[in-house]
Amino acid sequence: MSDASVANEDPSTPAPLTPEQIANQQVPEDPRISPDGSRILFTVRAASKSSEHPVCAIWAADVDSGETFQFSTGVTADTEPRWSPDGSRIALLSDRAERGKQSVYVMPAAGGEAVRVFDQEGDMESLTWSPDGTRLAVIVTEPETDEEKKRNEEKDDVNVWDTDYKFQRLWVLDPVAKSATCVSPEGRHVVRYAWAPDSLRLVLNLTSTPRIDDIFKNTDLSVVTRDGGETISVHSPYGDTHDLVWSRDGSKIAWIGPAGRVVNADYVYSISVDGGEPVCLTEGYEGTVESLRLLGDGDSLIIHGAESIYSAVYLLGWDGSMQQLYSTHGDGSLAEPPSVSHDGQRIAFVGESMSSPPDVWVFQTGAEDSSPSKLTNLNPELGNAALGEAELVRWSSDADVDIEGILVKPHGYKSGEKYPLIALVHGGPTWRWTDGFHATWAQSLAGNGFAILMPNPRGSTGRGPAFSNAIYNDVGGGEFRDMMTGVDAMIERGIADPDRLGVGGWSWGGYMTGWTISQTNRFKAAIMGAGLPNMVSDNGIGDIPTANLSYFEKTVYEDPEPYWERSAIRHLRNATTPTLILHGEEDRRVAMPQGMELYTGLRTLGIETQFVTYPREPHGIQETKHQIDLIQRVIDWYTKHLKD
Repeated sequence: MSDASVANEDPSTPAPLTPEQIANQQVPEDPRISPDGSRILFTVRAASKSSEHPVCAIWAADVDSGETFQFSTGVTADTEPRWSPDGSRIALLSDRAERGKQSVYVMPAAGGEAVRVFDQEGDMESLTWSPDGTRLAVIVTEPETDEEKKRNEEKDDVNVWDTDYKFQRLWVLDPVAKSATCVSPEGRHVVRYAWAPDSLRLVLNLTSTPRIDDIFKNTDLSVVTRDGGETISVHSPYGDTHDLVWSRDGSKIAWIGPAGRVVNADYVYSISVDGGEPVCLTEGYEGTVESLRLLGDGDSLIIHGAESIYSAVYLLGWDGSMQQLYSTHGDGSLAEPPSVSHDGQRIAFVGESMSSPPDVWVFQTGAEDSSPSKLTNLNPELGNAALGEAELVRWSSDADVDIEGILVKPHGYKSGEKYPLIALVHGGPTWRWTDGFHATWAQSLAGNGFAILMPNPRGSTGRGPAFSNAIYNDVGGGEFRDMMTGVDAMIERGIADPDRLGVGGWSWGGYMTGWTISQTNRFKAAIMGAGLPNMVSDNGIGDIPTANLSYFEKTVYEDPEPYWERSAIRHLRNATTPTLILHGEEDRRVAMPQGMELYTGLRTLGIETQFVTYPREPHGIQETKHQIDLIQRVIDWYTKHLKD
């Protein structure tokens, strides 16, 4: 997915990516191709400022001419553009009438006024048309009641945990009559849903509470009529269930769910609407399924798979047969689930590579020219940046386990010279590094003279469920050895200076960073972002404690010793590495006290450390000024300890 448009105009004087460029880049999201494959809608979100409501614009691209233009004003939050089944209308969510308050709008696809068809208090998401084009459905979070508002205003507000939930409910709308019905059962939380082909029924993914922990583990697939009749349970699958799809004849339902205990190690399953045992449709697939759709014409499914650091799109039959439509192998990856025209001839996607930032692309299946066409160039200024050349690398870990990763060489790399190397660990742990742009850490550091190793150790996705499940009962074990043998391989290649090694990562990558500095003194600098150094205390303050049952046999309350043994705090007396700790103050996934624990421990032991927190920020840093600060701190910390 490399493209000449991002080449340096003056290779002799390129400058590193600046934190401002990275934080303000335009990133396309949510591509949706029209049923006939002629046009693509997508969104571009503006940089976030804490004092403003979010701004998001809808863009359109003409596939044949390659022309792109901004479809909405870009001064409000216009999201989730959805083509009607016949392609004549577009539905969307927007807060154009009242900033911060979403409504559903419908407008002619040829252009014209957008008409508000549904207005309801509460956040909205997951807007879809019924297959016959007569209805829309949308998930709405229950708003505060008048009594709750009054109590809040009077400061008569008390929180009783795990009570008084705000459930997500499913509403079905008639856009012509501008009428709406809430169809989901009271006291149940709608996570996801899908229309039946008859447009009379929907399958809902329900939980008993809105807790993330329940969404990860305790869901139920139920069928309800569009007028809100009786809800009939079909199946209670294990683990996080997403991308629900009906068969064309309405007899079966398919979904993505975990292949084993580990969250995100996903396959496709199907079951009869009448119940019974689910059937795995992707048994033996040596990748990880990331998205699932039904082809507009016909009865085939469309899946998007993670394969190594790349992506592939397949036709999947209900009998488990697979036919590849497109693959990025050797050149890039898909940053978003693809969108396929009704006849399956055109695939729209957001593509990126280590040398090209995300843009909208289209691929013609079955064409003689098998290359995708790039439709946008949203960040041309990034072509002037000093980017590091990247390559897929492989090495052998302990027990002859073959491991893959990405090596990003420093810009201006000269063969024979040794460079400071940073081992950058991905989150998850069931996730992966892709052949993507990775500007925030990898490319910004490569432009400043660092080599970057991005390993995909045991537990990563993209290599089948057995590889993802390999960390069960071995958290911090095989994955640590995989990273260290990768570092050794880069030293043996003559790229890495063994005396100038750094490590860092975010979320689970933060956990691995803390764990690493407690296990070895080889690293001279570390950065833990939103990490969890104490697996015991994290169970009591994070929002997904039972997710740990993907990796441990028992809960921490039944058997705390394995959790404590694999906690950095348990072994912190061995640490010597100067460590920068970064955390969002409103992080619910890995609560900020986790960062405080490592900071306090290192400071008590007399080890150089700094703890930086970002107000209002959740698990990922979102506000522009905070992003700029974070990127600069990362560069400065590694420069101070590995180069100065």
